[in-house]
Amino acid sequence: MLKHSSNNREMAYPYTIFEQTPGKTLSNLSIYLSIPERQLIDKQIGSLTRSLASLTSPTGTFGTAARVLPDPFKQSSPSAAIPRGEGSPTWTEAFNNLLESILRDGEDMAVLLPYDVVRAHYQRLSWRLDAVTLPRLVLLDLGEKNILIESASSSTRTQPPKVTGLRSWSQGVFGDPLLSSVFENPSASFLEGWNSSAESSEPLIEDPANADVRLLLYRCYRAVVGIVTEYYRPQPDSSRRELENRRNLTSALADLEKVDVAVNDALKRARSMSISVDRERAKRVKTSSGGGGGSSSNIDDDEKMKLTSVLNL
Repeated sequence: MLKHSSNNREMAYPYTIFEQTPGKTLSNLSIYLSIPERQLIDKQIGSLTRSLASLTSPTGTFGTAARVLPDPFKQSSPSAAIPRGEGSPTWTEAFNNLLESILRDGEDMAVLLPYDVVRAHYQRLSWRLDAVTLPRLVLLDLGEKNILIESASSSTRTQPPKVTGLRSWSQGVFGDPLLSSVFENPSASFLEGWNSSAESSEPLIEDPANADVRLLLYRCYRAVVGIVTEYYRPQPDSSRRELENRRNLTSALADLEKVDVAVNDALKRARSMSISVDRERAKRVKTSSGGGGGSSSNIDDDEKMKLTSVLNL
């Protein structure tokens, strides 16, 4: 950063001046990369993602970096308490704020979206976000258009291409690392970089058992963001990108519908097994009334074990 001003006296608005990061976007240079070079870049992106996720919220709260982090240029008295920002106490609340914000932006612009369906899925599955208890730094957009790499088309080509930085850091969030777009369809090289750069045995992904459902919710959110953004900041290829995000949203919503189907099927099997056990127990009580009740106890224990195994699925 070269200069920052948080007051309006110099110019009409606060401003920040940064030194330009060297390199070009990966989207512009990807066609010139060989397969080994692209694998190397993906591995570096994985390492970068993990390095960012290792940074946790200094205030202990969740939400966008702009809300969580206190303004370092805001003057305060020496006796004032350490500012805690305006983040949320839980990831569930923070993600709900993110989702509602983009949905309301879409409603304000009259964007055609299945608002009720998206909200219903979140209300039904939001409890799966409760397990995320440590706010980690994650960037929503780590795609090819935001990653900067050293030019692979230079005349020397003696050094392998490497990631030099990001074009934009504007979408920083303290929350679940899986919120980043790079986890939607991660390559093997990305996962290698994500795992190989681990500095400790501490896992950065909490509650992996429910990670697949969280990924679907995040995928739905990013698709809505992509659609609504094209209405607020239209570009020449906005129609193509909007259509791509709409397809992604439709696919994510279809997959979210299946989550309940699997849960309901398991509950139906459990109820069916419970009814069968009760009926079998009633039959054996009748047949064992003549003194043959010794063997029925063992059979009931086996049936209870079967029912317990079904309920634990």
